[in-house]
Parts: sequence; structure tokens; C-alpha cells
Amino acid sequence: MPLQSISLFNRLKLIYKDSPAMAFALLWVMIIPIIGSSLLLSFLYESDTSPLMVPHFFGGLGLILIGSVMMGFALCPTTLLAIITGLFWSWTAFPFLVIAYSLASLLGYFVGLKVDHNSLGILLENYPKAAQVVRGKRNKMGTLIFFVRISPVIPFALSNLLFALLRTGWKNVLVYGLFGMLPRTLMAFGIGVMAESILEALSNKKGSFEGFLFLVLLFLSIWGIIRFFRSDRSKT
Repeated sequence: MPLQSISLFNRLKLIYKDSPAMAFALLWVMIIPIIGSSLLLSFLYESDTSPLMVPHFFGGLGLILIGSVMMGFALCPTTLLAIITGLFWSWTAFPFLVIAYSLASLLGYFVGLKVDHNSLGILLENYPKAAQVVRGKRNKMGTLIFFVRISPVIPFALSNLLFALLRTGWKNVLVYGLFGMLPRTLMAFGIGVMAESILEALSNKKGSFEGFLFLVLLFLSIWGIIRFFRSDRSKT
């Protein structure tokens, strides 16, 4: 067995002694998204996805219902779902995805409230990046939620658990989390749209100006987020 796996197993054993609920929650957010991603991709690969390529209102409602449950319970990473949605439905589905994301935030937050609230130190000890953000922004819950959501190193399911342990309040999670999640979701969704445009361009043997334009915007967005975090870290 690899040393890294042994270390992770021993760490979970120690966490379980202090808080079984936290150990289960951490194990869930580490393993279930990987399994869910594999099952979802396998299903899409083996199934006829042509009906999904036609956007309609009831399909959007289905995306809200299924997407919020999948993301809220960490059954699928938000980034993967955003890419798949952009690939199949393009920009017409983006408002539905935003609604699903917001509902998933609330669902994950309320589920996280069931975890032992004395486990915050255990969580932050195992995720130093999240601990660094919490230390710098804890006195300003709105700013903290925004920074955690926009951070590319803190997973969505983990952030929901963190917000619940901090008792940030569901209204703050909904409002500030929405603005924090938009840059990452737009980039992931746009990657799916660009992939669809590239596939269409290859089939038609034409160039894709939309794909090229989004690629430029993608690099600018990534550069902006990296510069944003570097400048903020230099001030603290």
C-alpha cells in the first residue's frame, strides 16, 4: 500500500476518534465525487445523448432538480457538471445551471449543519488552504464566502461543510456564494461550449471564432484570478 494512502487512512482514524461525523463527511467528499464522475461519464458515453442536445424548458427544470441534488450531495463535481451542460446545451442552459448551483449550495449547507460543530479545527487542520482563507477573512463572513467560492483549491462540497461549521448563515451562502462561484462556473461552462464549437467546426471543416474568442477570455480569467489571490496574499 502506498505511503500516502497509509497516511490518509491513519489521519481518518484519528479524526474518527474525535468526530465520527466529520470522518464520514471527509471520506464522502473525497471519494463520492470521483465515483459519481466515473458513473456519469460512463453513462453519457454508452447512452444516446442526442435528445440532450435539444434545449427546452422542461429539460432546464430537470437540470435544476437533478443538478442541485448531484452537486448538493457531492455526487458530482460542479466543474464537471458545468462542462457537460455547456457541451450539450450551450449558453441557453446557463441560467438553469446557476439556479441549480444556488440550490445545491443551500442543500450542502443544511446537510453540513448536521455535522459536529466542534470539528472545525479538525477540518481546517486537514485543509491548510482553507484554513489560510478562514484566518484572513473570518471577521467578514460575506468576504470569506466569496473568497472560498472563488478559490480554485477549495472544492464545492468542502466549502459547504466549512460554511456550515462556521455558521455563516444560509442567506450569506446564497448571495455571496453566487458572486464567488460565477467566475469558476463561467470558465467551466465555457470550456464545454468551446468543446462543442470545436467539434462542430471540425465536422464542418470551418474555423470557430467563438471557440477562439472564449479561449482568449479563459486565459484572461485565469490570469485575473491568480493575480487577484497573489495581490491579496501580499497585503496580509
